[in-house]
Amino acid sequence: MSVGDVLARGARGFYRVFMYVQLVFIGVFVLVGPWWALRGGLAGAALLCAALGLLFDTRALAELLEWAPARRQRAAVRVAVASHVVAAGWALLWIAWPIDRAWTLLADSENWSGPIVGFSQVDGFVVHTGGGRVWAWSGDDWRDLGEPPGGRAWEFHVAPDGALWSAPQGTARLDRRDPATGRWHSLGRPAGELKALAVGTDELLVTVGGSLHRLDLARGTWSKEQAMIGRVESLALGGGTAVALGASWWSREGQGGEWVDLIRLDEDSLNYYYAAVGGRGWRYAWHSGLWSSDLQVAAPGRSFERRTPPAPDVRVIVANPDDGARVVAGSWGQGVWGSDDGGATWTALGLERVQVRSLAVDWRRGVVCAASSNTIWDRGVFCRNVPHGQPSGSSASEGHESRGTP
Repeated sequence: MSVGDVLARGARGFYRVFMYVQLVFIGVFVLVGPWWALRGGLAGAALLCAALGLLFDTRALAELLEWAPARRQRAAVRVAVASHVVAAGWALLWIAWPIDRAWTLLADSENWSGPIVGFSQVDGFVVHTGGGRVWAWSGDDWRDLGEPPGGRAWEFHVAPDGALWSAPQGTARLDRRDPATGRWHSLGRPAGELKALAVGTDELLVTVGGSLHRLDLARGTWSKEQAMIGRVESLALGGGTAVALGASWWSREGQGGEWVDLIRLDEDSLNYYYAAVGGRGWRYAWHSGLWSSDLQVAAPGRSFERRTPPAPDVRVIVANPDDGARVVAGSWGQGVWGSDDGGATWTALGLERVQVRSLAVDWRRGVVCAASSNTIWDRGVFCRNVPHGQPSGSSASEGHESRGTP
């Protein structure tokens, strides 16, 4: 046998092994993929994976199992086909099933892309549509609150005094709607990429270029917070507590208090954590992926403890500014959840299949509204009464944030 023959046989063998490994990888993906997608609440993705799986079952699975007896090949193909048919049927049923009747879809909101919601003590329930305009719900129709000068918002928040704050994309400015005059105006901010914004009674915090900056609302002056070492990525402010998360975690009690380092449970983690705070010093930190989330909660006067998230992919958490143990969480297709004990236990509030991007709670009236950013199904703003616990005295809170209509 010549050297050329040996090389040719080696190349054919390598190609055959490569193709076999590739088929194994594809086979495992299309077999497990639809069920992973269904677990993540992604009915459309599950339907697509099931269709690809059926194509693989009928075209390539027998070749992958050519080493097995013909009887076992046929059995394996039938099992795989049945699995994909069941997954496809489940996905179709999920797509066709009506939204939980406890939730009310607000009129015309299904036309908006990526809305951000909040409750204002002045204007009531407000929505930044994602396209740039802001509307307030009047009970049966929308009232136009105008368009922020900067247009589409990267962040949109409601201040305790009812002012609306919008952080436009790609420009070093903030837009504010005065609650007394109803007029929008702009003010400058530190230059750089803005990651997060939090608004309190007398101050505003932003992360720009990884640094934390503070705006004194009474004086109109900016200052850079010097206590942090490393980048700051996420902020939360409310109930007398401020939290900044990034390379390290910090917390501050009271407007004039000092920033204190927090002990996190996974110091070496590179995951991006989001923050939420509630009354009496409750603090929340979480990160999420398509099929897994991590939730850490610090009760008043205590360090962070790990809690079980209510769903695999939690996207937003809103805490009560009076009683921070009460929280509502929104997930990516796995429903909205409520807790009265700081996330130790959770109550399902429905709204599965909807990808919750923003969440707002009127704690005084006991109303929660969720904004969906689905690209195909179930877009819009949905509202319902909060069935767990009793309404508190605080008017509103939001997250980026009654059969209930607001």
